[in-house]
Amino acid sequence: MNEIHPNFEEPKFRSLMIFEIISWVGRHFKKRKSEIIPIISPLLLDIGAGANYKDGWTHIDFYSFRLRFWKKCPQHRPEIETDLRYPLKCPSNVIDGVYSGHTLEHLYPAHAYQLLREIFRVLKPKCWLRINVPDLKRIVDFYNGKISIPKYKFRAEAISDLTQNGGHHSVWDEELLVYALEITGFINIRKVEFGKEGTDKRLIKEEEFRRIETLVLEAQKP
Repeated sequence: MNEIHPNFEEPKFRSLMIFEIISWVGRHFKKRKSEIIPIISPLLLDIGAGANYKDGWTHIDFYSFRLRFWKKCPQHRPEIETDLRYPLKCPSNVIDGVYSGHTLEHLYPAHAYQLLREIFRVLKPKCWLRINVPDLKRIVDFYNGKISIPKYKFRAEAISDLTQNGGHHSVWDEELLVYALEITGFINIRKVEFGKEGTDKRLIKEEEFRRIETLVLEAQKP
């Protein structure tokens, strides 16, 4: 049988149900694990950290109920476990910097805008957010033959991957992300070079394997 492109499957009802059950259990029985307590300085948050761990950071990700002795348990576990569709359990104006990589696209637009508002709320005045997402423009440029992205064999495959695969619920380009940050209240919004450029160098935390597909912006709380 020939290969199918794109080769991802629709989400199963069982997986969606398990996700919602874990979220409900976590929100009701792991409340302390969701609290961001400003007891260290500087307090830097990585929101939606995944496997992108770095010393000196507080990492935030979805609830985990894996046992530490289980062989598939990851080496690192987030210090904060929460469901980003809900407000952050954190005082206002206490965070020294926020990084969020390839996270916003996993939220439906209403939840994505809500998360940006929460980030704005918890940041200290004059501090920075560094955020990156899969760049719709780069995928469109690939589709139109302007650039090469080796991971894709077909142009339509790239569009499907961006818009439907990996639990993506929203798509972003520079224009839309700048707008979302502006109406949230951020200032000094600009596109910065992946893995290199940034006003607050502490927040440069991109994963190299994401370079070819990623848009990176920084924004400051007034």
